[in-house]
Amino acid sequence: MKILRIVYCLIIVISFYIPATLAGPCTEEDKESADFWQNYYSPEEAFDFGETIKKLVEAKNLRGLFDLVDGELSSGPRREFVQGKEFSDVFSDKWRQGLLASVSPCSPVGWRGFMLASGSIWYSKNKEKDTWHIFSILEENQEIIDSDMPIGWQFDGKLIPPQCFSTKWMSGDNYKDFADKFMINNYHNFAKNPGLYFGKEITNFDPIISSWDAEIYLATSMKKCFQGALRFGVVENIGFPTTATQDGSVQTEICSSKDVCTKFAYTILAEIPTDKCRNLATHVQGECLTSYLISIGYYSGGTMGWNMSYNIYGLFSLRDDQKYLLPLKNFYKKNDAINHIK
Repeated sequence: MKILRIVYCLIIVISFYIPATLAGPCTEEDKESADFWQNYYSPEEAFDFGETIKKLVEAKNLRGLFDLVDGELSSGPRREFVQGKEFSDVFSDKWRQGLLASVSPCSPVGWRGFMLASGSIWYSKNKEKDTWHIFSILEENQEIIDSDMPIGWQFDGKLIPPQCFSTKWMSGDNYKDFADKFMINNYHNFAKNPGLYFGKEITNFDPIISSWDAEIYLATSMKKCFQGALRFGVVENIGFPTTATQDGSVQTEICSSKDVCTKFAYTILAEIPTDKCRNLATHVQGECLTSYLISIGYYSGGTMGWNMSYNIYGLFSLRDDQKYLLPLKNFYKKNDAINHIK
């Protein structure tokens, strides 16, 4: 009887502790989070993929790490840049140790995906392909595209403010309204290559009235720009202070109230030859004066961070001597933009 009581006690102890061990690192809260995001991932899969990344970093397996990247990173080294390099040529030991010390998550950081080491690596699951992939790596040894670029785009001796540039909004509503207005059927091509539509489908460079009754523009009138009438695609009379920073960017901050402000900024990444500028806007009746690939975006606070895009613009002098800044080619990823110009 004594032996039976001992066995019975052991069974009770095992029944309490084994399930916790088998459950692994993911909790009920992680499962609830997966339910909230409609279970496009399982918490255990997310954890395992994080552990796979850490094993590759521990082994300094640069090629294996990039085998987990689908196409090009949205932020981080280009594939061509890392070819033939050692792990230590791209990532410092401090970066490596920080990533290895991080805990693989079972839940995402909202809609942005999963991260290791406070964002050193971001990854997610492709719902359509049912595969996991790395989409961002914040490396320290960044590729220098062109070290001889000017700080800011000059026009008549003045810096062009960042909010004068039109960009494709996250919603795409501004490009959709222009496509509707000028009966452009291939919206996706138009959103990527707007320069090809100026002077052809888009014969009038003036602003249009949007579907929500705002005055919006794609072609930037330099006259209106320096009158302070433009704000990232919307005609809006507002003043602005513009400053050039030591890191090569041009910034503006516009406040709608004491506590609500939006920062705008751009940096010139590379110069585009004027003949290439013409090829990106073959129907424009005028001269391409200068053209650059720039990174441009805005930040309005919160955890979302800067909303950036990477676009080629051309400054044109039209036949009536009006000067317009035209978006010629838009990229979502910086690496795709660099690959294009190279």
